[in-house]
Amino acid sequence: MKLSVSIAQNAPAPAPFVLRGPYVDSLRKAAALGYDAVEIHVRDPRELEIEQILKVCREEGLTVSTLGTGLGYVVDKLSLTHPEAKVRQEAVKRLLDHIEVASYLGAGVIIGSMRGVIGEAGQFKQYEGYAAEGLALCLEKAKECGVTLFLEAINRYETNFLNTAEEGLDFLVRFNSPYLKLHLDTFHMNIEEVDFSESIKKAGEALGHVHFADSNRLYPGRGHIDFKEIIIALRDIAYNGYIALECLPYPSPEEAAAGALKYIKRLLAGI
Repeated sequence: MKLSVSIAQNAPAPAPFVLRGPYVDSLRKAAALGYDAVEIHVRDPRELEIEQILKVCREEGLTVSTLGTGLGYVVDKLSLTHPEAKVRQEAVKRLLDHIEVASYLGAGVIIGSMRGVIGEAGQFKQYEGYAAEGLALCLEKAKECGVTLFLEAINRYETNFLNTAEEGLDFLVRFNSPYLKLHLDTFHMNIEEVDFSESIKKAGEALGHVHFADSNRLYPGRGHIDFKEIIIALRDIAYNGYIALECLPYPSPEEAAAGALKYIKRLLAGI
C-alpha cells in the first residue's frame, strides 16, 4: 500500500485538502515529507500544466495517484443527477476531461460529489438512471484511455445517494466494468458503516481507492477511529492500491501531512 496526500491549488478554506498552493510547491513538499504520491484536486483539469507536473514527479520520485473531481460540484454545481439535462451534459464533459488528463498522469479519477444528489422525493429511480447514464459515458472514455474510475461512498449529510459500501457495490454491479471500482473514505465510513472491517472485506477486489481521515476529519490519530483495524482489513483483502490522506489541513497543512504520515507508517510497520 502506497501513501498519497491530497493537494489543491485553489479550494475553499473548509475543504479537506491537505497541501495548498502552487502544485509544484506541494509536489516537492509531499516528496520531502516522504509520500509516494499526490492526489490532485482541481476544478477544471485543463488548468493543469501536465508536463510541469510530470517533470517534478520524475525529479522527486512521485506518482499521481488520483484526480479529485469534487470541486466541479462545489464550485460549478455540476453533477450527474442535476435536474437539467444541459448541466448533466456539462458534468459528463468535465469528467471526460479529468479522465483524459488522468491518462497522461497515470492516475485514476474519483467520482464523489460529482455524482450529485437525488433532488426530488419519489423520483429516485429516475435520478439514479441519470447517474448511470452519465457514468456509462465516462466508462467508455475510461476504457479508451486505460483509466480507472473510483466511485466514492459519501455520508448522508452530504448526499442522499450511494452512502454506504453496500450501496456502492450494488451500483457497480450494473456496469460490470474493470474500469470502475469502489472508493471508501474512513470519515464517511465512521458515519455510515456498522463495522469498518466487514465493509472492507465485503468490498474485496472491488475496492480500488481509500481515503484516510479521522472521525473529526482531522488527520489520522487525532480522533477515535481504529486505523490499525482498518489496515489489517485492507491487508486481509490484499489491497494494493493507495491510501490517500484527505483531511482538514489543521493545525497547519505541513503539520497535518507530516503527522499523518508518521502515524500511518508506524501502524504499517507494526502490523
